[in-house]
Amino acid sequence: MTDWQGVPSKYQDAVALIAGAHHDNDVTAKVTVAQGDPGLTLTRDGASGTITYGTVHELMRGVTLWLGHAQHETSFALHETPAFDEVGAMIDLARNGVLSVPGLKRVIVRMASLGYTEIWMYMEDVFEVPEEPYFGHLRGRYSQSDLHELAVFADRFGVRLVPAIQTLAHLQNALKWQAFQEIKDTPDVLWVEKPETTKFLRELLKAATAPFLTNKIHIGMDEAYGLGMGNRAVKEGFVDQQTLIQAHLKTVAALCEELHLDPYMWSDMWFTIASPTHTMYDETVHFTPEFAAQMPNVGQVYWDYYHEDVETYAARLAQHFELQKPVVYAGGLWTWPSLAPHQEKMLQSVKAGMTGAKQAGVRQAVATMWFDDGAETPFAASWLGLQTFIEYQYHDTVSPEFLAQQFKLMQGEDAAAFMLLDEFDHVEGNPVNLTGENTSKLVLYEDLLLQKYRVNLGKFNLAAHYDRLAGQLATVTTTAVSRPLFAYYHALAKALAQKARVLVALQQLIHQPRRDAGEVVAQLVTYRDLLTATLDAYRPVWHDERRGNGFEVIDIRYGGQFARINTVLWRLGEWEAGNDDLAELHAKALPADKWTSGPIGHGLYMQIASACDISR
Repeated sequence: MTDWQGVPSKYQDAVALIAGAHHDNDVTAKVTVAQGDPGLTLTRDGASGTITYGTVHELMRGVTLWLGHAQHETSFALHETPAFDEVGAMIDLARNGVLSVPGLKRVIVRMASLGYTEIWMYMEDVFEVPEEPYFGHLRGRYSQSDLHELAVFADRFGVRLVPAIQTLAHLQNALKWQAFQEIKDTPDVLWVEKPETTKFLRELLKAATAPFLTNKIHIGMDEAYGLGMGNRAVKEGFVDQQTLIQAHLKTVAALCEELHLDPYMWSDMWFTIASPTHTMYDETVHFTPEFAAQMPNVGQVYWDYYHEDVETYAARLAQHFELQKPVVYAGGLWTWPSLAPHQEKMLQSVKAGMTGAKQAGVRQAVATMWFDDGAETPFAASWLGLQTFIEYQYHDTVSPEFLAQQFKLMQGEDAAAFMLLDEFDHVEGNPVNLTGENTSKLVLYEDLLLQKYRVNLGKFNLAAHYDRLAGQLATVTTTAVSRPLFAYYHALAKALAQKARVLVALQQLIHQPRRDAGEVVAQLVTYRDLLTATLDAYRPVWHDERRGNGFEVIDIRYGGQFARINTVLWRLGEWEAGNDDLAELHAKALPADKWTSGPIGHGLYMQIASACDISR
């Protein structure tokens, strides 16, 4: 058993928990721990070892990394030097998938073990505001006591939990309630510079920060394209967006000062409004010293998940420094477009972004983990991305081989297995999916008869692709922790392969000389069974990580498929009897809107499932 000497008393329990999770019972050694200069130095010489660390975050990483090496090596020496003061991850909790308190605690421990310094909880409306009972109602919101419990727990590991909320836009889930009609401008944007809104924002800021142990807060303000374009313009007259957002920021900043808060915000609206073409992060936009001087002291967070070249990130960050405020680079782990993470896009964009951030002299970086359109990607699928991002804190070059080594040493997982998840959307004919195609989601929710995406998908042998992927997923190396995740993805790949076969079989059915649907019926029944197995495998993965709120949306989506299968089976019987001509399959096939520059496209559930309105 490993004997840890010199661990500060505050962190002894945390070190013991992390060490136990990394099998310190299997390593017999005495490890002397001491604080020193910034950085991390690890040594082992037989039964003796040392960890010299600069910060508590490096201590937690050091314990993990030391044990990873010690499982296989009796002698080693290595050193790591951090590039940033803070490296955090922003977890999206607002897209129907709220991590449970036990689930988030497990995430905190694992992220601490990698060396993360902060976790930003992106909440929108999923936290309790005592004065506003409808805020986050039925959405799985955290209570004030939940948030305090989590913040205190994270502090045990030296991790700062930071609230990240919205004080301008992205508030559609709150503003849909009649309780907020007086402060609604457009469906997702607040009516700014209105006394009722200011009162609400004071309540919001107090509730969002009171449970935490830090004064740091992210106040959002991104993508507020409807600012001043709705009720406010009708009732008070049109005012240009730059005037409105500057006034609103000063109001919010004054509230933050009143509450002794240290605010950060997304920076995109400054660039969008100043751009002659209204382009986000326009490379031609520059800010004068006079403009910077009149801005409140609010940190600016540059979010960019889309480029694979260092120069773009370095140049945009240089523009940000013109604002003369603290600057944060926010990269993306690509957990959001689909049913599985886009690993290759993550690898290339993180490499370029973190390299550009270092070149620009940025001192804070955060990995965003969005879960758009229903949080269908399990959180557990993101750990290779989290490993990748933190490695650029300590290394300028992170080769695939080195990343795989670190992933195995520090998390015990096989990088090759997690890279396979990229194949759900990376199909033959689209060699590297850097354009955000979400092929798997298109196939899963494509209607059996409407087949809106038949032209887009028809160029690819998707049945063969997903059959091959299912075979590969059946043999991956997993752990007890990751086994349920890969059981779900294996079931999903099998279901997608069968769905692809069914779609083609239905297209061909109406061209047969005889009205015989026997083979298609058999394929549909097989698909229904495989879809049932997929949902059965997905359900425990979700509920192990998240609260139950939001899974009703998943049930609705899968349940709609089961109902649709049964309807199609009935209609096939009618077709055989000559009572139905399956008119939808005779409609002219047109390319579906892609919303990407790639060969297939990207769609949200409401775009894929029907050409009709889902909820209107």
